[in-house]
Amino acid sequence: TLRALWSGRCGSLQNFNETFLALGFALVESANFQKQNISLIHGIWATMPATAAFAIHKLTGIPFSMGAHAYDLFRTGGDWLLDIKLKDSAFVRTSSNSSATRLRNLGLGEGKIKLIRRGLATFTGRSDYELISSQKLNLVAIGRLVPKKGYFYLLKVALLLQKQGISFELKIVGDGFLRKRIATEIQRTKLSQNVFILGSKSEAEVQEILLQSDALLFTGIVDANGDRDGIPNVIPEAMNAGCLVLSSARAGASEAFIDGVSGFSLDPRDIESWVDLLTKLRAEPARFVRIRKKAVQHVRENFDIRKTATSLKKEIQKVASDLT
Repeated sequence: TLRALWSGRCGSLQNFNETFLALGFALVESANFQKQNISLIHGIWATMPATAAFAIHKLTGIPFSMGAHAYDLFRTGGDWLLDIKLKDSAFVRTSSNSSATRLRNLGLGEGKIKLIRRGLATFTGRSDYELISSQKLNLVAIGRLVPKKGYFYLLKVALLLQKQGISFELKIVGDGFLRKRIATEIQRTKLSQNVFILGSKSEAEVQEILLQSDALLFTGIVDANGDRDGIPNVIPEAMNAGCLVLSSARAGASEAFIDGVSGFSLDPRDIESWVDLLTKLRAEPARFVRIRKKAVQHVRENFDIRKTATSLKKEIQKVASDLT
């Protein structure tokens, strides 16, 4: 394992710390895993959890499987020990086609790739699909305030809406190291009467905000480190809440819906296309009711956690059964 580390490049100090913390955990806990007659260890992320599972596998012979998602696979080229973990794992669960393609490009065999979506545990929709207010559009963006979320493109959308005289309110839910820069840009572009940073909110609060919003805007990009989103959880959550979803076509975010049927996939650099859709929503909201209802139907058919968890459970049971 050390030989594999020294021959590869560690992309960040965080990944360095995670790797050695996981290896330390394995050294301390591997005997306990062995005593419990565990059939399979599943590391839910390809970073620290999978490194711990991999190391315990090396120390005890217990097989392991792992999850691998956009952050693990793309940021700074991927996790430090990614290649050796993929090679030794029983299977790899991912939740988006874009991440599955990355795994294929890394040489992982098709039989080991398990595309299993994440899921929602509860489904609560809105009672009607009228605009929340007759006076303005109520828009929301949700996610950490980090580069890959593309917030500066979002502010360009807001600025063009303002210039075209479209009445709106945009709430940004989330926190992160870009908060000060985003707030400064809001002040600089004189958007402070329309755009508000709410900070972090609880799951219940996010659900209520979505139910009080007409549309979710997600302007995600591939950042300078290669990091990007697969399918952000907030997109199926917004679909479930009956929001009209306008999502970046970058990476895997738009996989959550069918473009033009249950949401809209847009280039975050093409600001006019976002504003055009929102202008039509403001003028003729009834035109979008069918799409919003289709989104609710689509998410309940494809993102039910009872189905996705059952799929993952079957893969784990299959490996355990093959061992016996």
